[in-house]
Amino acid sequence: MKNYLLLIFFIASLMFVSCERPEPVIVPIVVEPTVIKINEIYSRGVTTDPDWVEIYNASSFPVTLTGYKIYDGGGQGGTKPKMSIPAGVTIPAKGYYVIVTDILTTVDPSGFGLSSAGEEVWLEDASGKVIEDVTFLAMDVTQSYSRVPDGGTWVLTSTITRGAANK
Repeated sequence: MKNYLLLIFFIASLMFVSCERPEPVIVPIVVEPTVIKINEIYSRGVTTDPDWVEIYNASSFPVTLTGYKIYDGGGQGGTKPKMSIPAGVTIPAKGYYVIVTDILTTVDPSGFGLSSAGEEVWLEDASGKVIEDVTFLAMDVTQSYSRVPDGGTWVLTSTITRGAANK
């Protein structure tokens, strides 16, 4: 009887092993690089011409920035709020949007500003995903940290092109 039970168990096990079940199809998730990029940074502003960060739309269609945020170490570390880009801002295809920083906290509670000695800046999309993280260098009053060409490689340049194509 014992051998009979072992034989039944063995045959049943073979049935389960030989049962062909289709394996689930795993479709890889392709994450496309974002078309919105930090494109130029100027951190040597003065009261009449404050610091700014230029955002570039590398696509051939307009992109709305509602819900996007930009911030420095304080926003990243949670010691101050992140600066929200105003609702309804749309960057045209291959266009630019300039975010003025060094705004008083009475105007914008983020108090977001840029250090002339260089620092790190983050840009996140409306879902809260960081889409850019740029560490810029110290610069002179006649320089900006720019992607040349637009959306390309970061360089410290003496050609400041706020809201226009980088050279």
